Amino acid sequence: MRVKLLVAGVLTGHLTTGGAAMAKAPPAGGARPLSPAEASALAASGFSSGSVTRAVSAEEALAAASQPGATVSVEPGLSLREAVGLGSAGTTTAAVAAADATGCAANAAWWQWGTWPYEQRITDTTYWCAVWGDHITYRSSSVNGNGTLCSTNWTSSALISGGIGYSWFVMRSSAGFSCPTVIPWITLHPSHYLDVSRNAWGNSAIIGSG
Repeated sequence: MRVKLLVAGVLTGHLTTGGAAMAKAPPAGGARPLSPAEASALAASGFSSGSVTRAVSAEEALAAASQPGATVSVEPGLSLREAVGLGSAGTTTAAVAAADATGCAANAAWWQWGTWPYEQRITDTTYWCAVWGDHITYRSSSVNGNGTLCSTNWTSSALISGGIGYSWFVMRSSAGFSCPTVIPWITLHPSHYLDVSRNAWGNSAIIGSG
């Protein structure tokens, strides 16, 4: 009988806000570039963040590996299907036992810097599967950056702690932005990172940002 990853109350979420980011933003259509001084002040003031974790099926976790730009890792010796708990033809006895104890979860965590219309947001969407309470067998992470006036130049996703075979892992999601000002040749280029920890019990937490 398959063990479900994630304890009671697994569907969790949190939202935090700070500073000027709490101000209500006007409609996006009203956004216009400001002076370099005003833009710099808004781009650097205030923050907000949030995170939602939920249990998912092995099929949904498997599909996440096919998302464009996803960073995927699988336990050595297991196929992708085996790592999420689906098994495959010719699966070994050990792999079957692991699949029976495997469950999967998804977490979308985000952090937003700055105040409208110069906010910059990073969202880390990660799916992972684990042998309940023991070790991670699979993970797939995707990073997205967005803002009203600030466009995203680049994104990256890197494992900075734990990982496959461990009972936890920490992903660092990073992004660089271009924020225009009213002066065409002056553009702001902030960059940020978001660190999120997840574990074999289906828990997740934002543990760092900058």
